[in-house]
Amino acid sequence: MKEFINNIFKISNERLKNPLIYSFIISWIVINWKPIVTLIFSQKNIEERVTYISTNFSDNKETIYYPLLISLGYILVLPYFMWLIEYLVSWALSGRKENLFNEKVFDLKGKQKIVEEERKIEDSRAGKNTISELNTRIESLTMINSEKEKELNSLKIDFNNLKKEKNQLEQYVTMESSDETEYSEEEKKILNNEYEEFIRTEVSTYFDKIGTEISQFKSIPNDTEPIIVQKLIYSGLIKKIEDNENQKVYYVLSKKGKFFWKQYVLSKSIITLEEREKQDELPF
Repeated sequence: MKEFINNIFKISNERLKNPLIYSFIISWIVINWKPIVTLIFSQKNIEERVTYISTNFSDNKETIYYPLLISLGYILVLPYFMWLIEYLVSWALSGRKENLFNEKVFDLKGKQKIVEEERKIEDSRAGKNTISELNTRIESLTMINSEKEKELNSLKIDFNNLKKEKNQLEQYVTMESSDETEYSEEEKKILNNEYEEFIRTEVSTYFDKIGTEISQFKSIPNDTEPIIVQKLIYSGLIKKIEDNENQKVYYVLSKKGKFFWKQYVLSKSIITLEEREKQDELPF
């Protein structure tokens, strides 16, 4: 009996974790707080409370439609809104960096003109100064100009790196979001059958190591044979993405690969801390 009750609580808990159900419950409570407060804190007896609530708070718009619309908006609209905010922030940072770069360039050009005018003045006073003093001044100005050029080159490098980071971030967002879709029951059946067939193949023995490496670092272990990687690619479990700009290669799990990886991880048993300590205490 205890096991049965625990199973019921477990199933209920899993269903409550569903974002649609969770957001619907929260929005329903927010919209229908009046009947809830009336039911809990009213001084009337329970029959009068029920009658009062059913008479005054039985509008389907507030009990079903409004909470459902809010929960659907939370699930479907909010992720795109957050994605837009993140994109605008990234675009603003890039714009600020570019403005700073332009200001530095303008400032350096102004200083360069000043240096040129000072050089002309110094040339006009050359008759009053010794050649050694003029050479010292020229060397000093040349050193300042060289430092400014280095600073300008550094800003150019920073700006180019920022562009690369932005492109790489957009590429990662595309890689990670392209396969994030819900599975229908029919898809789950097909994928479960394919997983059962896959787990009996030789390639599945490499899935633990390769799946862990891809999940954490988007790469393949160095000691993996190329034929294993090709089999996983042709099986539709992983994707190879080439970053030509940075001359790098990334590997990500496909939609099917993510499903298989989830099934694989959940099927693995974990040794508890107590069992591990007992194993460490064994004399052999």
